[in-house]
Amino acid sequence: MERTLLKEVTPKRLEAYINRAREAWLKRLFWTTFFGLKFTTQLTWASLSGSGGSPVMADVVEYNGTVPIKDRRVITKQSGDIPKIGMKRIMDEKDYNDYLTMKARAMADKNMSALMDLVFDDVDAVYVGGLARTEHLCLQALSTGRVSLSETNNIGIVTKADVDFGVPTANKSGVSVNWSEAATAKPLANIEAKVKAARKKGYKIIQIVMDDTTFDQLVATDEAKSTFAAFRGVTSQTMQFLQLKEINAFLNAHRLPPIKIVDSTVRFENANHVKTEVTPWEAGRVAFLCEQKVGKVMHGPIAAEEATSLRKKVISYKKDHIYISKFSMDEPFEEVTKSQANAMPVFNDVDSLFLMRTDNATWS
Repeated sequence: MERTLLKEVTPKRLEAYINRAREAWLKRLFWTTFFGLKFTTQLTWASLSGSGGSPVMADVVEYNGTVPIKDRRVITKQSGDIPKIGMKRIMDEKDYNDYLTMKARAMADKNMSALMDLVFDDVDAVYVGGLARTEHLCLQALSTGRVSLSETNNIGIVTKADVDFGVPTANKSGVSVNWSEAATAKPLANIEAKVKAARKKGYKIIQIVMDDTTFDQLVATDEAKSTFAAFRGVTSQTMQFLQLKEINAFLNAHRLPPIKIVDSTVRFENANHVKTEVTPWEAGRVAFLCEQKVGKVMHGPIAAEEATSLRKKVISYKKDHIYISKFSMDEPFEEVTKSQANAMPVFNDVDSLFLMRTDNATWS
């Protein structure tokens, strides 16, 4: 292992480039809306249960009387090991020769710009790849209460059983009529019932989250059209194309939380380098949130970042939970760009997460 062969890559340029990339890409991703970041020295995660809900009242007692003892709330947790996330891009001998040719021609501003695009393309790919996997884990967790790694979405670890964060079974439900059945589905009634069920357990829902396909099914139903037509005092025939702002206006007027649409797509590349589109949010799943930030992405120390001998041979930078490094190898001849993160989403209180499946009568 030796230092990078690309002299245009300096520590300051690497830092500046990643900082700019971060601002651009986070606007396109959703995980930071629902999860914060928290560093831990232990490579384990734990989602808590039983830390919220309605408070237990104190009792009215007579003077000199005994104050009744109440049960202490027992906080349980689902836990596991924080996994490693990583990817790398390789510039081989041919690629490096192309780089040298482009560098020799990089006299004009246009050619220099193309050269810098080539130099930092791998940096962009591995950094954004780390963000994309974080997006995948977080939105899977939020839409289903689980994380599943399979041959269709991951190379490396394939989970024999889903990583279950412990959302209570009673908090997960289906609907009597699939929302795709426009004539008979009752999505607004389903939403109201779910919010009321949460309220009875002492939880106030402040936001409803779903994917764009599920929302399109909602607004296509006769119930949504006729209900909103009556709400606005117009005929249902003039209300054929409902929008998010119109549905949220109705929900707000009826003391129901607003809907937020998650429209997120990432790509999975298999061992044969075939790329397929993956939607992290499970279609037909709706999450009812009591807080905007439902949890944190727990991230732990990275061995390469702490190794003094490695730091002398790589140009590196860490932004948030993602550590990026560039170095070269002599045999085989390679210029390597690599990203690593030890990270896993966790929930602050899974008891406060309520989930609904819109394509089945039950959750399972």
